[in-house]
Amino acid sequence: MQSIVRNLLLSVLAASLAACAATGVSFRNAVLSSDDKPREIEGLLARPDGVGPFPAVVILHTCGGVQSHVSEDWPRFFSGLGYVALTVDTFGSRGLGPCGNALHPAGPGRKTEAYREMTRDAYGALDYLAAQPFIKKDRIAVIGFSLGANTINSYLVQEVKRPAASNFKAAIGVYGRCHDLWRYSPRPDSIPLMQVAGERDEKHVDSCRRLHSSIEVHIIPGAYHSWDDFRASGKVNTYGDYAVYDRNATAKSRDLAREFLARHLGK
Repeated sequence: MQSIVRNLLLSVLAASLAACAATGVSFRNAVLSSDDKPREIEGLLARPDGVGPFPAVVILHTCGGVQSHVSEDWPRFFSGLGYVALTVDTFGSRGLGPCGNALHPAGPGRKTEAYREMTRDAYGALDYLAAQPFIKKDRIAVIGFSLGANTINSYLVQEVKRPAASNFKAAIGVYGRCHDLWRYSPRPDSIPLMQVAGERDEKHVDSCRRLHSSIEVHIIPGAYHSWDDFRASGKVNTYGDYAVYDRNATAKSRDLAREFLARHLGK
């Protein structure tokens, strides 16, 4: 009997791991203006078991690039809910390391191209997913972490004009800066936007908190920056953000993402 139970558990585990295993893919990023030249972008695709079609989530990484919380942890969570997850590698596709690079220089007053280029990559991922037979092309969302959230807040939801039929159906910013959203005025056809911030992420939380009347904002008590990345815990990044891994905050942010996506993707 014990052998039967053990074999059953192993089968369930194997099926779970197979369902969330990521596959390398590549796609062209989007052309947003006549000056843009398409670039081949690499990504990691994780999908649930079955033939679909499935809703999908595009994942945008932090200043650290593609680390395991965005290449493994969140994709595993999303695929477990029945979403395809595509993690976009904006830095690696350009041969770049972490922030302080040519795309996102360190230091005050230095102009960043990361927000625009990551937005191009995100829309390239959207178009790639929409062309796949196992995707519900009208149910694709985007989630960004730190730099990825900044990209969503500062550029993606404000600067790109696309018909609703070919646009993201929801956007989530996680421990990002909300400073540029002061000029954001949601319209009926705007992408539904949610921010999740940490109470102790002092450089960002106040700017997010002030937006509660115009967009959906959640402040997680006691949480610092990068609360879902245990590998970054105890470190201070290039921009002075103090990271502390927090299991409860991670669970809470996932619950919020699950509820928000269910509302807007109908899952």
